[in-house]
Amino acid sequence: MVTVISVSIPEEYVKRIDEIVDQEGFASRSEAVRHALELLLAREEPEGGLGLKLIVVVSDHDESPYVDRNIIGIIHGYAEDLKGLYHQIVDGGKCVTVAITGDHGEEWKMMAKKLRKLRGVKAVRIISL
Repeated sequence: MVTVISVSIPEEYVKRIDEIVDQEGFASRSEAVRHALELLLAREEPEGGLGLKLIVVVSDHDESPYVDRNIIGIIHGYAEDLKGLYHQIVDGGKCVTVAITGDHGEEWKMMAKKLRKLRGVKAVRIISL
């Protein structure tokens, strides 16, 4: 059974989806979106995983000069569950920060939610290991 839902998305996403449909050979926008959702849902529960989450944050100093200080402050607030932390300047004012946390409880979700709200944070991605 397939359920039909309506989703409002920005026009630039529609254009990008159309490009992906053409480039990747999807039969339709729906097929491409279903594939993307499958990938999103599959990342939540890897089989035989290590019980870890990587929280990857992309930041931009040009938008907010103190964004990395704020990112590190939030991550350190979860130090009890923190397994590792990596920070790299990648291009001018852009940086990538990776926090490695345990997979139990809701702490990693709260951390990601706080990070997404920071001015200067361009992306937050969660990877299950």
